[in-house]
This record gives sequence, C-alpha cells and structure tokens, in this order.
Amino acid sequence: MLRTLDDDGSVSSEIRLPRASAGAARLGDAWLVSMPKEPQLPLVRPGKAKPSPFAEGDHPVVAVAVSADAVAVARASSVELWSHAGKSKWRTPGGGPWIAVALAGTTLAALDEEGTLAFFSVQNGEIKGSLRLASTEPASTWCLTRVDPSRLALALGSWVVVVDAVNYKVVRRVNVRANVIRLVADAGGIVAGFEDGWVQVVDLDKGEPGGALAAHDGALESIALSRDKLYSCSGREVRAWDRSQLGVTARSRSPVTAIASRGAIVVAGDQSGRLRVHEGGREAASVALGQPITAVYVGVDDTIVASTSTVLVRFTKPWKTPHAVALRAPATAFAADATYAFVGNDAGGVDVYDVGAGEHVTSYELSDSAISALVRVGGHLVVGTGLDGRVLVVDVVEGKVVHEIDAHDDAFGVTCLSTDARGRIVASGSDDGTIALLDPAKGRVLARLRVRETPASIAFEASGRRLVCTFADGTAALVTLGQKTRVEDVGLKGASHVAWGGEAVFGLADGRIERASISPTAN
Repeated sequence: MLRTLDDDGSVSSEIRLPRASAGAARLGDAWLVSMPKEPQLPLVRPGKAKPSPFAEGDHPVVAVAVSADAVAVARASSVELWSHAGKSKWRTPGGGPWIAVALAGTTLAALDEEGTLAFFSVQNGEIKGSLRLASTEPASTWCLTRVDPSRLALALGSWVVVVDAVNYKVVRRVNVRANVIRLVADAGGIVAGFEDGWVQVVDLDKGEPGGALAAHDGALESIALSRDKLYSCSGREVRAWDRSQLGVTARSRSPVTAIASRGAIVVAGDQSGRLRVHEGGREAASVALGQPITAVYVGVDDTIVASTSTVLVRFTKPWKTPHAVALRAPATAFAADATYAFVGNDAGGVDVYDVGAGEHVTSYELSDSAISALVRVGGHLVVGTGLDGRVLVVDVVEGKVVHEIDAHDDAFGVTCLSTDARGRIVASGSDDGTIALLDPAKGRVLARLRVRETPASIAFEASGRRLVCTFADGTAALVTLGQKTRVEDVGLKGASHVAWGGEAVFGLADGRIERASISPTAN
C-alpha cells in the first residue's frame, strides 16, 4: 500500500501497489513502481484498478530516476531515456552492468558495478564522459542522487562526494559518521541516512559534515526532502523534520556558474542556462541558453562568448541574437580572445574555434588526463590538468607544449587559472589547497601560497599586484602580492565565481551578483 501524507502527518490518500513492490517514484499524478526482476515499471494511477506498463523491455529494470520531463531507466545491459508519456527517446546498449541512474540538467549519469560513473547526453544518448571512483565498499552499496541541474551526489561507504555533472569531476569529498545507506539532496544540501536510524547533513557551501540526529530507533529504510521538510521512514513509522532543524534549507534561485567583466560590462551565466548582461549597473540583456553555462568571455568590442558543455554561443551588442557553434567534444574548460575560443575536453585535448566564422579550426592533443582549466596569455595558451597538478604552456601557432610546470602535488588537479593584464604571471589554484604563481614565459614556479580551502575561481586586479580568489566553501579572499604576501578575507558567503574588470565582481550561489568594496591599489 502506498500512502500519501499531509504536512500534519494525516493520510491524504491510499493507493494499492502490486505485490513485491520495492519502491515508487512520482510521475505527474501517477506513480512508477519498482519491481524486482520485472522488465517494465507498473504505472499506478489513482482510481485505476489496474496498473499500465511503462518502459517495457526485454530485461529487468534495475534502477529508475524521474526528472521534470523525462524518466531514466537502467537495465543490466542498457541505459534508456523515456518521456513522461511513455515514449522511448533513446536506448544505449552495452557497457555496465548498470546499477544506478540519475538525471541532472542535460546529463544522464549511470553507475556500473565496477564503480564507473558514465555521463550521457539527455538529448541523444551520446556518452559525454566518465569518472572512475574507488572505495573499499562494493559499488552495489553506493547511493547516487541529483543535487541540482549541474551536480550529483554519490555516497561510497562513509564518504559523500559531489560530482560536477557538466565537467565530469569530483568537486567535494566529505567523510560522514558511518556508511551511508540512503542519500537525498537538492540545491540546499545533502542528507545521508544510516543503518542505525540516524541522519546527517552535508553542508554544500562549506564542504563538511553538518548536524546529525537520531531519526528512528530502528534501521532507516528511506528518506525524502520537500521544500520545507525532511521525511524519514523506519518500518511503518514515518517522521517529518523541519529542514531548519538540520541546517539544510531549500534555494530558489539558480547559482552563478560563470562570470566575466570588462569596463562597465558584467556578464554572468547560471545553472539554469540563463545569461545576464549588466552594463553600467543595469541589466541590458538576458538570454536563456537552455543548458548550464560553464564559462563566459567579454571582448574589447563588447562581444560576448559563452560556453555550455555542448555549444559555444557568440553575441554582439545589443546581445539579442545568439550565434551558436556545436562543440566537437563536451567542454571541461574554456578560454577565449578576440578571434578564437579554446575548449578543453576530458580526453586531454583542446579544440580551437574561430568564433566569428563559427567553425572548428584545429585541435591540440596535450595530456592523458582531462583538461580542467585554460587561460590565454599572449601567443600562448596555459593549460591546467585535472589529475596530476601539472600546468602546460602551449604555443598556439605550433600547437606544441613549450613548458611543463609541476605546479601542484601529483595527486591533485588544477581547479582554476587566471593571468594578470600583461601576461607576466599566471595564478593556478588546485584542490591541494594552494595557489601557485607561475612565470609562463620561463615555465617556472615563482611562489606557492597555502590557502584555507580549494580555490574555485581567481581574478587579477589590472595592476597585477593583487588578486581575488573564491573558495569551494563559498568564502573569498584578497591576496596582495609582494615580499610579504597578505591574504585577507573579503567577508562574503556563498561566493562561487569572481571577475575583476573595473572592480571585483562576485557571482553568488543564490544567483546574485555582488560588487566587493575593495580599496584601490596605492600608487
């Protein structure tokens, strides 16, 4: 029996489910029911005595995930996407065996029993990337769920990791109180459930374990989040908890995922795919691109280039009509100049596009690991890699690596890059908790700064004597370079990205754009 409850805990409706039902997911006014070893999902509607079959196939359904407009289905030997109306959109045979699926924005993520997370395009089922994860616990015990349109959460034993579903990489790792058996999430936070009946929050902003409470005396069977409450179930007992009790609150605005600034123009992109252009403090344009925006660039002629994981979009003032170029491979990093856009991919290559002509020009094969960050410096492209802490300096004409710099610890990746206005210094952030200052002309490390958290975004002041950095915990710092380098807190919370044109401008996790009151450099 499936019972739906009102906020006060009273039963509002009861629906009889097929015997041996293992779970149910809401689909409009109906419910999709999981049935062990069955090759379809019974669709149960209120008032209907007999369920109708959904996602019929030749092999048992092992996992299902529902989004606002699609249903992802995993069988041992295939991954499939279906419309809410029950029409098959695509099927990708092979791989696996698959054991879990999740939908995040334009990405379908599927987990196989070896611990590989594969990322498929929701549009056509094309595989876009993969991420191999390791744990002492078998993958069959892991939990996979969606956080928001660009992030997933995965529990591996007592570790909860947050995965960037756009760039296919782990962005946070948090160790919680015990092995996780249930996991739910939204943009406000992650909640892990445990076999002893406890639940614990994972703070997305700080990247650390939060409060925990004993939800039940017995084993926890399921948990769920609504906008205001956390629901937990053990046996026949269901309890509701105010989200504020756990320090996990729902968010309504879409976080800023990219920001750029030049003069009076500030451009911000967000997870919902909306590009906003501000000029002189007012919003001059707003365009929906339909996919999370991963990077933006503003040229000297006010031309804007934006990147999603699958497309480059170019706008000329007044920024009303987009000109799009389909990418050859999903983007993991981006840089641009007045003529060209450089797009990194997870195979270790960089594709070069003529943004004016809207066509691919050439490609560089540079690394065995994914390209995680790019910045344009004079006649060179500076490239950060995602796994081994290296920074490469590439001659853009020859397409050859002229310097290979060991900027960070081997086991850690480059998370962000920025250069001063004259291209003399490149700042490289890494998840080893450092910012490396590099000389791109000579290919050497000038200094390493130990910081409190993983740098997420870096921007230089025009003078090159100061830079601002946002961190993975949502804080930000001003770094003044010199014989005695100073690192000072900016006093922001929820900061995700930063640009520094005429002034330092921050994109925040709640969708706002905020200017920081940083005093000018003394002459």
